[in-house]
Amino acid sequence: MTSAERILCAANLGQADMVPVAPYLGNHGARLAGVRLDEYCRSGEVMADAQIRTWEVYHQDAVVAQSDNYYIAEGFGLQVEHHPDSTPTASTLPVGELADIEKLRVPDPRTAGRMPVYLDAIARLARHFRGQVAVRAPGTGPFSLAGHLMGTERFLMELAMADQEPDGPEAKLLRRLMELTTDSLIAFAKACLEAGATIVQAGDSLASLDMISPAMYRKWAWPSERRFFGELTPLAQRHGAATLMHICGNMTGVLEPMADTGAMILELDSKVDLATAKRLVGSRVCLMGNLNPVTALWRGSPQEVRLAAKQAIAAAGAGGGFILGSGCEVPPAAPRENLLAMVDAARTWCE
Repeated sequence: MTSAERILCAANLGQADMVPVAPYLGNHGARLAGVRLDEYCRSGEVMADAQIRTWEVYHQDAVVAQSDNYYIAEGFGLQVEHHPDSTPTASTLPVGELADIEKLRVPDPRTAGRMPVYLDAIARLARHFRGQVAVRAPGTGPFSLAGHLMGTERFLMELAMADQEPDGPEAKLLRRLMELTTDSLIAFAKACLEAGATIVQAGDSLASLDMISPAMYRKWAWPSERRFFGELTPLAQRHGAATLMHICGNMTGVLEPMADTGAMILELDSKVDLATAKRLVGSRVCLMGNLNPVTALWRGSPQEVRLAAKQAIAAAGAGGGFILGSGCEVPPAAPRENLLAMVDAARTWCE
């Protein structure tokens, strides 16, 4: 099997010739390639070249066109400041008052914000790897994107107040905001598929149970995620691709509704017990994860990484439908030896 075939086999709940392995190596790739982050996140060519260099070192099963979370939000009018050694930070928010939501329009992913940078990187990676290695697109989830447009703290406070008057004008505007962010992610993901992505995603980490209650997740985040995957999963399958959801934190309490969204892959944080996830939803959705990016991949030793990888595979790999991954993005400074140990553990696994 090729790497892409291995990933898609697992995404469709099959058992590949070996355990697929795909750590999330976005900004780690920039560090490995020796490029500044403010250059990496503003140039599709630089991003693609860095990801190709990363694959040449690790030979993992998927590369990823990823750096920061604001590329879609900028299409709505968000302004950012760029920094040589860190990802961009927001400077001006497009939603200062709730009434500003009515002025928002879904941006064109091919021309607005920095979405064209990511689409260019995906297209370059797809041309380079010619279907042999999976190309993972980014995709800021609807709930998280709404937080970027308003500011996280303000958005969560407005939701809490809207719950006190669910039919009031504020709640209606917030529901409109979620419609707009969902529409924008759908448009971007479709463009990613057309550019050659093998995996499209909703990374909705503000919807973490570390941030909101299960009830708020089900009411405000889940319907938009369900609408996204309801539209994108059939389309991805027609493209010979897959869909993925990632939410940071311990999402054990809502694993079943997450699986109900229609996502083909659930990428799980290291806080989630993989054996529990396998038992609850592993028969109907591919699980991906979940080595701790900090304690294992950055601060651990190669031996500790290899042990953690084997434990993850033993917990969730039986019968297929599993991809060994990192619980979240791999830190830029993570030692190469640790990532090589992770890939080697997957390549040499024997039940």
